[in-house]
Amino acid sequence: MHVEARIYLIEDDPTILSFVTQALDGRPGWQLVGHAGSVVQALQMAPVSGANVFLVDLGLPDGRGEDLLRQLARACPDAELLVFTVFGEESRLLEALQSGATGYVLKGCTHDELLSAIDQILAGGAPISPILARLLLRQFRPEVPDASITASPEHQLSERETEVLKLVAQGYVNKEIATRLSISPATVGTHIKNLYRKLSVHSRVQVLRAAQERGLL
Repeated sequence: MHVEARIYLIEDDPTILSFVTQALDGRPGWQLVGHAGSVVQALQMAPVSGANVFLVDLGLPDGRGEDLLRQLARACPDAELLVFTVFGEESRLLEALQSGATGYVLKGCTHDELLSAIDQILAGGAPISPILARLLLRQFRPEVPDASITASPEHQLSERETEVLKLVAQGYVNKEIATRLSISPATVGTHIKNLYRKLSVHSRVQVLRAAQERGLL
């Protein structure tokens, strides 16, 4: 039996708002009870929203998401704090968890993966994107160099491919990436195919995970 989810999104990117809204359309009974695009707005509105899950980006225009997590944890101790961000660095992950986050999911996931993370967090779990879970495990074992994650010259990304990768990580679709980079959607598709080939993957989610492993994001 699924617990009712009342979600409050704290995110300044309208495309992510659209992504979350579309994801929730696939889960009857779940609702987005509010949205804030800044730390100031979130602190004013989120505590009185009645939400039981806060979906929090770490890259907000007027402050750090980690600081907001600490304040929300104090103001809404019964609510779950699920980080939903592009930042996959080990330091950001650890600080977010120390600040009160109960889950950490990277942008670039599918609708189903986001819904599954919310399901897990409401059931008492602590969803964390697989690559980030691996980072946590490294805290408990000696660091061993992994030659497999060092790209050979023919697999190194071009400057444009890196730009496309970063926009994919932020959740933009091909047409939006094309507009932002002033190139055609077909050219974006070519760059993404090159990313698949160079990172040896077959989907956008796999691209992001492989890029995280190689320190490209």
